[in-house]
Amino acid sequence: MLRQPDTHVAYRDALFSGVPLYTTRLVRERTFTFPTRDQVRSPADAAAVLAEYFSDRDREEFVVAFLDTANTLTGLHVASVGGLAASIVEPRQVFKAAVLANAAAVLLAHNHPSGNPEPSREDVAVTRQLVEAGKVMGIPVHDHLILTDHGHTSLAGRGLM
Repeated sequence: MLRQPDTHVAYRDALFSGVPLYTTRLVRERTFTFPTRDQVRSPADAAAVLAEYFSDRDREEFVVAFLDTANTLTGLHVASVGGLAASIVEPRQVFKAAVLANAAAVLLAHNHPSGNPEPSREDVAVTRQLVEAGKVMGIPVHDHLILTDHGHTSLAGRGLM
């Protein structure tokens, strides 16, 4: 007995024939080890861990720290490396990495090589954009820290998020 091919399968095969299949993988690099696996309970906790990463950087870098459901740091992604005074951050790069890392939440951080811990208007605007993107993605942004060799500033602590 002859059977008609399943029209759904035939349609799907015709529709997607010749379309490349892409896979995305997260590659773990072992270039930075967190000095502690404790919970991040405050901006000072996060700054203490991230300060080691940012020490002696001569250009502005923007990183995303991944948190699990217990607020433990599980990974770090360099979202942007800029010049002496600025770096460009794209929400899609921040949250692509967070999704791939299965992050429950994120902490944003960047350094100011100038030593001035004050957030710029651009820092606040980018932070607010990323907070909104995090709401859409279901990955909350807990804080955005600006780190210098002499201390840090928490945008959440200042009510700027």
